Amino acid sequence: MKITTAVQTEISDLQNARSQFKQTLRRKIQIALWTAQTLPAEACLCEIRNQLIAIQNYCDRHQKKFIFVEELISCNQFDLGGSDRQLATLFRGPSEDASVAICVTEKGSLLHRNSCPWIVYRNTGDIARFPTATFCLL
Repeated sequence: MKITTAVQTEISDLQNARSQFKQTLRRKIQIALWTAQTLPAEACLCEIRNQLIAIQNYCDRHQKKFIFVEELISCNQFDLGGSDRQLATLFRGPSEDASVAICVTEKGSLLHRNSCPWIVYRNTGDIARFPTATFCLL
């Protein structure tokens, strides 16, 4: 069975739209991270939370799913390398082992990962010095 040119064009258009939507989401997350990294700890946490809610609303308007879970953790979890006495807020997908996550510590360290090691946007000294992490500090 041959696929007609019109169907091929429609498939291509759908793939392009999906790709553009994913790029938009990545860009919105990057903007949130770049904005939040210069803010005090509590404001950084609020900025990330508010931007994720805004992204969720954006996805809803486009009939797409974007679900995140906010979880209080200690800084020695998820390869952060900090103390079990210091706390952080982890934003992740609904799966407990989600590879995509944003972490904001109580002191204001800001990290992001997307299926790779953490990318550090700000380290206030409550997380490990990551020898393999990328640092996106201003």
